[in-house]
Amino acid sequence: MKATEYLVEVNHISKKIHGQTILNDISFKVAPGRILGFLGPNGAGKTTLLRIMTGLMHQNSGEIKICHKDIQHEYEAAIYNVGTIIESPEFYNYMTGLQNLRIFADMSRKKVSNKELMEDLANNGLSGAENKKVKGYSLGMRQRLGIANATLHHPKVLLLDEPMNGLDPKGMKEMRSLMQNFVKQGNSIIISSHILAELQEMVNDLFIINHGTKVYEGTISDLLSETASVIYLEIKGDIAPVVTLLNEHGYQAQNKLNRIEVAIDNQLPDQRPEIVKLLVENGVSLLSIKLSHNSLEESFLNTILVDNQNRKEV
Repeated sequence: MKATEYLVEVNHISKKIHGQTILNDISFKVAPGRILGFLGPNGAGKTTLLRIMTGLMHQNSGEIKICHKDIQHEYEAAIYNVGTIIESPEFYNYMTGLQNLRIFADMSRKKVSNKELMEDLANNGLSGAENKKVKGYSLGMRQRLGIANATLHHPKVLLLDEPMNGLDPKGMKEMRSLMQNFVKQGNSIIISSHILAELQEMVNDLFIINHGTKVYEGTISDLLSETASVIYLEIKGDIAPVVTLLNEHGYQAQNKLNRIEVAIDNQLPDQRPEIVKLLVENGVSLLSIKLSHNSLEESFLNTILVDNQNRKEV
């Protein structure tokens, strides 16, 4: 992909605060139509980078381009293409959703008609609630209003920091749908969140940092395939000898809560047929067999654990 095709380019960003390195040579790119999950433990440097990307802080070195505009030297042109949500967006509770958007629209450099605001609210699932006071909005409705506000100037890039905090499953599903519709239009999203199970359902790419340094960059599918998945077995009868049988034949089996877990390598062909054959040939009554792929949470924690161990060894 050509550099000109990226909507976001983060190039060799480093940042020190009071002599402490917060970010160390961070680089990544985001293409149109992609959602990047930006992950890291608390204190890893995520919020600092997001602040730099919105011009609220300045880096010590490196550059950031939004739609090919340098955020430091062409700030107005770059930031015009950005919409943001930082956790739960704040609004005037005594005003309606439409009135709130009107205020924010009037602060922008672009003229926005009431018709456009109504369309923006409808596109974000708030049709019929535009004249309802925000104090009566649910948290999910507030988040949708936040998306409407962040996108009313038609940005190409959304920067989202913990946008799903406090949402119930219905609210999370709605938020996921809004983000997927946004990128279908050729836009891009960078999202930071601790709700990894939800991120697994929406992101295409991942960038993981630990102690301000990159520890993983790539697709989510590649990260999940790097570690073993698990086959769950339920059998009739004593579990211990079956665990022994599997281990004797080269499988990594163990008894977990009265069912057998077998760790498998994702790079190998599906091992379930061979396991079933082995059990049947040895007279084991198999009740069920289920393949469970790794979760993003497990892969993320393992990535951070390995990085921390490597740091101790250096």
